Amino acid sequence: MQAIADHVYHILIIAFVAATILEAIVKFGRRPRKKKRGPVAPRESAVEREERMRRRYAEFGTRWQEWNAQPRGQGDEDRLVTAASIWGSPEQGASFPRRFHDAQLGKVMLDKRAYLAMLNAPADAVQPRRELAPTSWATMRLDVWALHSKAAQKPRLMRVWLSGDRALVELHRTRVVKVDEILPSEVIGFVRGFTRLGPRTGKVDGLRWLPAETMELGAKPLWNTFRAMRDISCVAPAGSTVADALNAADFHAFAFLAFRAESAWKEPCAHLRVLDCSGVTYQVGDAFSLQLDEGQEEHASRRGRGRPSRRRSLRRRRSAAEEAVVSGCDEQQVAEAELSESPGHEPEPLADTDLAVVPIDPREVLWAVERMIEL
Repeated sequence: MQAIADHVYHILIIAFVAATILEAIVKFGRRPRKKKRGPVAPRESAVEREERMRRRYAEFGTRWQEWNAQPRGQGDEDRLVTAASIWGSPEQGASFPRRFHDAQLGKVMLDKRAYLAMLNAPADAVQPRRELAPTSWATMRLDVWALHSKAAQKPRLMRVWLSGDRALVELHRTRVVKVDEILPSEVIGFVRGFTRLGPRTGKVDGLRWLPAETMELGAKPLWNTFRAMRDISCVAPAGSTVADALNAADFHAFAFLAFRAESAWKEPCAHLRVLDCSGVTYQVGDAFSLQLDEGQEEHASRRGRGRPSRRRSLRRRRSAAEEAVVSGCDEQQVAEAELSESPGHEPEPLADTDLAVVPIDPREVLWAVERMIEL
């Protein structure tokens, strides 16, 4: 009996070892294999990239020249939803709000890790008031992204948390965040100081639209603006004041985004984009607001795109005339066709991904921002 028991014991051990080995083989066979790395494309040189971008923006330069030849009129404002059409305008001759500079803020500095810990702090945490998580008491947040071309190639962020009686301002740097409490009545003053908006005396130039990638929003607004503007400067018409400013990298771009606590701070309820260049302030793309006012209909988001025009471009008219001559049409008919569409009509329609551009008074910008964050 002992011999039989020993025999069964050895059989069980052998079966267990075999099962373990088989399981290991199955796991090894099911393990995902690493994909072989394909051939890596050679890295584009600076010269090649510049040439590629010249070709990409060649059409933009041609259309800019066509727009330059057209006088400005009511059609410019009709091409987009202006800030004034949503939030109204200040009274004629109204003064600018008082300007506050970031040097007037306190010296509370937090590194990124401490800043994230502050945002995640519970509402009943025993902490100094200004370090209490603003997400626990704020009802509105204003993000102001500013790209000062001569200061840096990446935009800076000023963030303001607001409630009925409190306001917390944050200045975001590369590794640190400067935090301080201010009065709600001082918010627009700090916005003006951060954006450097003030009286403008420049001459309105022929800039009418920009490619969509020039002033993108999303998770990182204006992140590609400096590079896109530098590429556009290569094809800008010579002698234009805007072109001279772009070639000298002398411009400022701003994006104002307002968020509400109801959306968990994820989707903006309003935004406005502004380009400050050659002494003129321009609104870029449509202003956007989803604020409800006593049950009134919401303003639909058009994602800041320009409205297509129904007029044909000068280039299309020229090509039509050339085709008519080739096909043997009477020259008089060709001339009549050209006269039927006078040179005062708009050039080629804006594509759905273009951003229309119109001049705007800096006072209207600050006024619109103030209306955005009204509690």
